[in-house]
This record gives sequence, C-alpha cells and structure tokens, in this order.
Amino acid sequence: MKTRREFLKTAAASAACTALLNGARSAKASLPEVQPMASRAQLDWLELGYGLFVHFGPDTFTDLSTLGQKFSAHDFAPKALDCRQWAAIARDAGMRYAVLTAKHHTGFCLWPSKHTNYSVKNSPTGDVCGEFVEAFSKVGIHTGFYYSFVDEDCDFWNDDKAYAQYMRAQITELLTQYGPVTEVYFDGAERKDHPNGNWRFDPAWVNNPNSGVQHGERWEWNQMYDLIHHLQPRCMVLNNSCSDRPGEVKYLPIDVRTAERLDFVYHERIIEPVVDPIYHAPNGNSTWLPLEVDETITPDWFWKSSDYYLHTSAEAIASWRKRAREAYGNLLLNIGPDSRGQIPEYHRAFLLKAEQIVRHGSVQS
Repeated sequence: MKTRREFLKTAAASAACTALLNGARSAKASLPEVQPMASRAQLDWLELGYGLFVHFGPDTFTDLSTLGQKFSAHDFAPKALDCRQWAAIARDAGMRYAVLTAKHHTGFCLWPSKHTNYSVKNSPTGDVCGEFVEAFSKVGIHTGFYYSFVDEDCDFWNDDKAYAQYMRAQITELLTQYGPVTEVYFDGAERKDHPNGNWRFDPAWVNNPNSGVQHGERWEWNQMYDLIHHLQPRCMVLNNSCSDRPGEVKYLPIDVRTAERLDFVYHERIIEPVVDPIYHAPNGNSTWLPLEVDETITPDWFWKSSDYYLHTSAEAIASWRKRAREAYGNLLLNIGPDSRGQIPEYHRAFLLKAEQIVRHGSVQS
C-alpha cells in the first residue's frame, strides 16, 4: 500500500502528465512543488508524444550478422536512400521526433566515426546520420540516436575499460556533430550485465549477492550518463529494459524508462508494463521517470524481404498511441526502411488512417 507521501508524489506526476495529454502546454509552469518532480526537459520530451524508430543498417540487407559472418562495409550500398521520404511520412503521420540506429549490434556506424573503420566512410553511402538529421530537421521533427552497447566488430570489446572509452568517444561524436539530440537510446546492456549474457532476466539474481549480475559497472555507465548531460543537458538518456521487463528500471541514472513491445507473451503470460512514473530506488530515493513504448509494424525491427506478413492495423497503431499516453509516455513506432533505403509506401495508408483516428476518433471522409 502506498503511503500518503508516495500517493502525493504519484498524484503530482499524474497531474502534470494529464495536463500534457490534454494539450495544456502550461503544465511545465504549474507542476506542483512536490518531490520528485519531472524536469523541464522530461516534460518537453513528453510533449513530443509520438516518434518514428528507424532500424536501418547491415541487418537490412542480410542475415549474415546473426550467423556470425561479418557484413562488409563496402556492401552497405542502398541504391535509393531517401531520408526526406522517411521524414515526409513521419510528418504526415503526426510524428514529432525520430530515432535512428546509429550503431546496432553489428558495430557498423551510420556516420563516419573516426574511431573505427567499420562505418559508412568505407561504403559507397554517405553520412546517413547527417542526412537523417538534415531531412527531419527541415520538417520540424526532433532527432535522436539509438546506440548499441554490443559491438560484434570491435576486437577489444571484452576489455571493459578500453571499450567504455571507445563508446564515450563515439557518443561524443554523435552529440557534437549533429545539433540538438532529443534522446540517446541504449540497448544490449545485458550482454555484460547479466551473468548469462542473455536478455532474459532471472528474478533470483536480485537477492543473490553471488549471482554476478552487474548494474552498468562494466560499461562505466555513470560516466556515460554524465558525459551526455555535459554535452547536451536536455538530451534524454534511455537504457532498454528488454521485452520481459517493460517499464522497469535496470539501474540509475536514466531519464526515461522503456517498454519494448506491448502485450508481450512470456512464459505463457502477458507481461504488463510498469506505468507508475515514480521509481523507488533500492536506496530509498524516488525518481520521476516517464515511459517510452517501443513498438514495430514490421515483423522484425529491421526490414526483411518476405513473401507475406499481416500488417498491423491502423486501429492497433492508434491504440498503442493512446495506451502510451495513459502510461505517462510516448510511443516510438518502428518502421524499417527497405534495402533501397526507403520506407515501403504500403505503410503510409495505415499511418495516415491511425493519425485520423487519434485526431478525430474515426476516419474522416
């Protein structure tokens, strides 16, 4: 049972978020003086409401990376890359921010990083991150980056100190070369955090001091978080909690929680996301953390050539948006561009219909 103090904390956060959901931009000024409070940057991020998640990289072109075979940088060559087309679809769908997989688990970088040769600088393609930011900024959409802790190309990945320095160097590039960054979304921490290196979390680890579970120490997580806020104080930092623990917090510090997939079935039960924005840390402190719901309308996060699949309905997309707002959060909807470098046009009708449902409650003739 919540104490009166805890109830007041939740009520304060709830009141601020409710104002946001009702479109009251004055919420930032009227937030009650009750701790823990949402920061101005968190509330501004919440106002964005709906974003585009863009998974694009070597996995778009081949499954070799999942089979332990390296994808050559020279083979990263989309024939008709068009970030302006991505941005136009996002704008028309009502999205207000977008997040690109700057580096996924393969280690391939979509910007010409000075710290690795495994990037677009050794491919026929130009700076994808740069084109992405330029195209979305022109239509008034905020931009952010996904960055994987995992790097299947890095030969010193198991040297924790060296690799942590490498990550900070790359994050510094992303946060100093592409203007304001609305969020950095980290993924894959379980590869070093969990004793089994697997994304599945074992609750038995919590009360077992000998479990070997880590809390970001091997990534030098606190230093990473401090660096990001030094370079861009308003940038939201996320650390994906994985599909089996939606809305939970791996460890602090973060600015936003994640809920990867709604209605995820795990061990024969639906995993419900944690929606309470007040996180009570083991040390007794409380932190206000909004939620980002991550969903995809493609069968996988990356585009895959397929003979057939059942497309997510417009009604489902609209429902995800509503549920995210009810959980004091944003929806980040993934759409993987195809091997040409474009979002398949058949997605457009579903996205536009979903926007009409959200705006008007039904499709307008």
